[in-house]
Amino acid sequence: MKKLFIIFILLILSMQLNAQQPKLNFIQEPDEFMLYNSSTQKLYSYYVVHPQENITLNTSDIDTLEIYSRIFFKQQKESDSYKYVLTYDARNDTIHKVCKQSSVTRGVNGQEVSTYNKSLISLQNKEHTIKIQNIFSEPILFKFEYSSPSNFSSQNKYIAYSPDVYRDEKVLMLNEKEYTYYEPNSNKIALDLEGPIYLKIISRVIFDMPGTKKIDYQFEVYDNDRVFASFNEVGYKSSKSILTNNIEQIPSTGDVNILHFDKGKHHIEIKKTSNNHNVIFRFYINKKAVFVGDK
Repeated sequence: MKKLFIIFILLILSMQLNAQQPKLNFIQEPDEFMLYNSSTQKLYSYYVVHPQENITLNTSDIDTLEIYSRIFFKQQKESDSYKYVLTYDARNDTIHKVCKQSSVTRGVNGQEVSTYNKSLISLQNKEHTIKIQNIFSEPILFKFEYSSPSNFSSQNKYIAYSPDVYRDEKVLMLNEKEYTYYEPNSNKIALDLEGPIYLKIISRVIFDMPGTKKIDYQFEVYDNDRVFASFNEVGYKSSKSILTNNIEQIPSTGDVNILHFDKGKHHIEIKKTSNNHNVIFRFYINKKAVFVGDK
């Protein structure tokens, strides 16, 4: 009898704890948009809200809600501004934000985005319905956080992946560890994958002239014979890495890009468009991804 009483008390306490846990639920699940931060090497989950559309969510047992927002940067300019309407507790506030282009964060497929802005609203641990309407002429990206900073952030774990078509392997030594990079065959590297999948591409350009300080290089990614993304990178000499098979050639620091491919089979080709430069690549896929073939 005493044992049953203890179990009953523990059950009641567990129910009370669960009831007091902060909750955030969307009335209708919005479209997710992944951003990649090259400084932290992390992926972050935002939600995209198109012009004149809204996002509505219910909260309970949340003291303070943090609203992060960004916009896409389509043109090179010093700054931009946007606005949205925030409605809760009979309040109807128009939020104006000014932003600049982010130097470390962009969409997983290379889209340029702004730096983030942050708004705080006090909810005092009560139940609330919050509505956010985009009254800007372009989409706005939103992310929501409350007591736990990781609730709406996600970091994918990656494993190295070798391509199917390439010309040669280059072994790079960095911090006493060896990393295999791949040189394109006739300016092309190919691999077959099955989505949904995240593909991380690390690229480096090779310096073979001592006086050269930086090199601009470009490459394109094709998915099933269609251009999927284009990248323009600037390579700077690395002071920490060497090529084991040719120490006279100096690799650049690594440029990292992450691409997301939807469900289905994908024949991916990376084509180097800088014909006068030697560019090498290394690939990673997220651990939950499925590969195509007999590897």
